[in-house]
Amino acid sequence: MECIILTEENREEILARVEAVIRAEGIAAMPTDTVYGLVCDASNESAIIKMRAIKRRPREKAFPIFARDIAMARRYAYILDAKAGFLENIWPGSVTAVFRHKEKLPVILTGGRDTIGIRVPDHPFVAALLEKCDAPLAQTSVNISDMPPAKNADEVKRYFDGAEHQPDLLIDGGKVSGAPSTVVDFTGAVPLILRSGIVSKADIDLMIGIR
Repeated sequence: MECIILTEENREEILARVEAVIRAEGIAAMPTDTVYGLVCDASNESAIIKMRAIKRRPREKAFPIFARDIAMARRYAYILDAKAGFLENIWPGSVTAVFRHKEKLPVILTGGRDTIGIRVPDHPFVAALLEKCDAPLAQTSVNISDMPPAKNADEVKRYFDGAEHQPDLLIDGGKVSGAPSTVVDFTGAVPLILRSGIVSKADIDLMIGIR
């Protein structure tokens, strides 16, 4: 696993490197606005299988995706105009929204479910990568399933030291918050928090206009 330290000076070069890895069915580990994450091409089944092996994740568990913006999210999920309005208050940010998907991505990504988790991240490097790729990225926290997520590059290295399956590239962007995103199910009439995270229920209620 190659590790590169991200700086302002090499940012464009590193973006190009990561884009090349993703287009070649590879897996990159990088900082996000929550924890360090693994990312790959969300439309590439081989890459998703590889990421699942790295994570040691059961097949029945789905992977969420990063989208560049609400318009991209709506290409892959059924999002009503009213709920798109909610998302304008939530994204970019640390809230993963669950919607019914349009069956445009591999079944292995969604674990055979009819729903998908989507997030527009509030992190400049990840946002720039989504812009370059012009496609959603399958994503998951850097850790072995059921273990704490990595908050810095050293923790990423410890997880994969000597492991059979490793990311192709690690971007060292310093320490991140280490708190996971809040997951909210928007498939029903009333939003339902499925996982508490960095954004509180009170914050969610304010964002979507619930008093």
